[in-house]
This record gives sequence, C-alpha cells and structure tokens, in this order.
Amino acid sequence: MDEEDMTTILQGFDAYNQIFNSLQEEIDDASKRYRTVIDIQDTPNRGRGLFAARSFSKGDEVMIAKALKSIPRNSHTVQTGFDEHVFIDLPARFINHSCNGNVGIQDNDVGAYDFFALRNISEGDELLWDYESSENEVKGFDTCTCGSPKCRGSVGGFAKHGEQIKKQYGKYYANYLK
Repeated sequence: MDEEDMTTILQGFDAYNQIFNSLQEEIDDASKRYRTVIDIQDTPNRGRGLFAARSFSKGDEVMIAKALKSIPRNSHTVQTGFDEHVFIDLPARFINHSCNGNVGIQDNDVGAYDFFALRNISEGDELLWDYESSENEVKGFDTCTCGSPKCRGSVGGFAKHGEQIKKQYGKYYANYLK
C-alpha cells in the first residue's frame, strides 16, 4: 500500500483529518507512541510492516488497535462482525499477514483488537498476523504469498479455514467467529 492509496482511503474521514494532515504525520505519531515497542519499516516485498523494537514473551500484549471509522469492506479494513468492517489506526494498520502469525488477536473496548504474542518474539522480528483470524471471508486475493513453511496456499477467510484457525490460535481470534 503506497502513500497515494492511503491518502485516497483517508479522504473524508473526519476523525483522521481532525488529527493528522498526512499519512507521514500519522506514522510519526504512531512511531512516537510505540517507540520502545514497535518500529514501522519498509519491507522488501510487502510495503510497510511492523517490527519488534524489543523482545516479547508468549502472551505479552504487543499493541492495541483502535477503530477509527466503520466503513464498507475494502482491502484496508478489518472485520469485527459479520456485517462490520472498520478502518483501524496505526501502527496496527501496517501489520502484514502470515498463515503462521506470531501475534494473535482478542476483541477490545475501542472497536477493534488487541494483539498478543503467540510465541516468544525477538527484537527485530517482523510482527505478523493471520488475517483469517478476523476475516470471515477474504475478498480481493485468493493466493497467499506469505512465504511461511505453514502457508495454506490460499486466503479464503475463517469460513474456509476455520477449523485450522481455531486449532492454531486457540483463544486468539475474533469473538464474532466463535
């Protein structure tokens, strides 16, 4: 996702426009808030990503995502209910997918998800989340290119891989899918 894409998505979002004048301002703000926890960096093949600025132990809370606005489904929203998609704040919006994510989610009180370490994470590791743990049905791409040895080969959503998601992530997937 490039800056032009983000600008297009964010146009008209009152909450965003009242706080930030540009994507770079939002990145700077998120980087400041999470400075000892998460680094936002460019990745070689997936745009921006999130990297651990310190080590995390299994079960540690890594970050909190806040819903900025409920909007129709698009490739930049996160599903929080069968008929609900939200646009979330940074840094969580920049987390990349893996079929073997090292962070999992639990619903929170600010309309999105809290992210927790599923295993020990070393400083410098990319933080990765399995999108199928919140998306009932993924639209927009079918083939997965996460590169994990545990890659399922496709990203169809919980409706397609639900039993695997339950087994793999235990309690760390969206409540509306339970």
